[in-house]
Amino acid sequence: MTGAQLEVKSVSRSFGGIKAVENVSFAVDPGRITGLIGPNGAGKTTLFNLITGGMRANSGHIYFDGHDISGWAPGKVARAGLVRSFQAAMTLPDLTVREHLEQAVLFRTVGTPLALLSARRLRAAREEAQAVAQDVLVFTGLEENAGEVAAALPYGLQKILGVAMAIATTPRMLLADEPAAGLNGTETARMEALFRAMHHERGIALIVIEHDLPMVMRLCDRIVALAQGRLIADGTPTEVRNSPAFIEAYLGSAADAA
Repeated sequence: MTGAQLEVKSVSRSFGGIKAVENVSFAVDPGRITGLIGPNGAGKTTLFNLITGGMRANSGHIYFDGHDISGWAPGKVARAGLVRSFQAAMTLPDLTVREHLEQAVLFRTVGTPLALLSARRLRAAREEAQAVAQDVLVFTGLEENAGEVAAALPYGLQKILGVAMAIATTPRMLLADEPAAGLNGTETARMEALFRAMHHERGIALIVIEHDLPMVMRLCDRIVALAQGRLIADGTPTEVRNSPAFIEAYLGSAADAA
C-alpha cells in the first residue's frame, strides 16, 4: 500500500459483452482535487458506482484509507468518509433546505432507524444535526434559503444543496458527478468556488466528473482521463491536455458527433 487516500487497482466491470471499465488503476492523494474526464460512454459514472459501492467490480480492488472497500455496501462506504454528492433530483417533497441537511447528518451519525434510539440518544443526535446543518448553511451560502422548500429552489441552488448535503456528512473525500451540468456561467463559478473552499478550508479531497473542460483545467490538481472504459491519461492538467491519446479521444468524439 502507498500513502494514497484512494487506490483503484486493476478494476474492471462488464455488462454482458460490453466492457464498461477495463483494468483501470489510479491513486488519489489526500486533500487533492482530481478530475475524472472522458467522452460520453467512457465509463466515468460506472467507475464512481464501483468506488462508492453502488455496484461490484468483476475484478480488481478499491482501497480507501488503507482498507479494501471492494464489495462494501454504499452506506458503509459513506460512513467511512467516502461520499458521493447527492443529485438535485433527490430533494424530498415538503422538506426545507435546513431539514435536508439535518437528514444528511442523521444518516451519518445514527445509521439506524430513529424509532430504535433511546430518547436521550435521539435528542443528542438531533442537536448535533441542527448544529452541523447551521454550519453547512453558512459555509455554502444557503443560509438565506434555509426555510425554503428545497424542491422549489432554482435548479442552480438545488445543485448547491446536493453538494451541501454531502458536506453535512463530514466526508474525507467527495465524488461529484457533473456538478456543473445545466448551470449558467455565474452558477458554475459559484460551484467552483465552493469546491475550492471545501479543499482549502476543510481539507476535503474531491474527485469531479465534469464535461466543462475549462472548469476542470482550472480547478483540478490532477486529471484522470478515460475512453471506452480504459485509462488513457493520468497527470497534471497540462500533461493530460497535451496527451496524444486524450486529444485523439476528444477529436474522435467531436468528429463522430458532427
